[in-house]
Amino acid sequence: MSYSLDDRLNALAKADMAPALDGLEDSVWTAVQARRAAAGAGSTGVRVALTLAALVMGLAFGAMNPSKPTHLSEMGLLSEDGLLAPSIRLGGGA
Repeated sequence: MSYSLDDRLNALAKADMAPALDGLEDSVWTAVQARRAAAGAGSTGVRVALTLAALVMGLAFGAMNPSKPTHLSEMGLLSEDGLLAPSIRLGGGA
């Protein structure tokens, strides 16, 4: 005897299948807290290492490339001899 898809779906709809949800929320929150604790414990060392690496690279770059004194005021950038003006950097005049 062959059953149609509609017959099978109707039988499934009439079936009494109530999942037990008691304690589900507690187990989910326990799993979430465990994952947070595991993630936080391992990342502290990585954060410290990355911070120190960035600091060392910044200091090394600063020591290898000493900067020339530049104008400290905004008017120095806008003046004819502004060291950072694009027209001066490209070889033109102001």
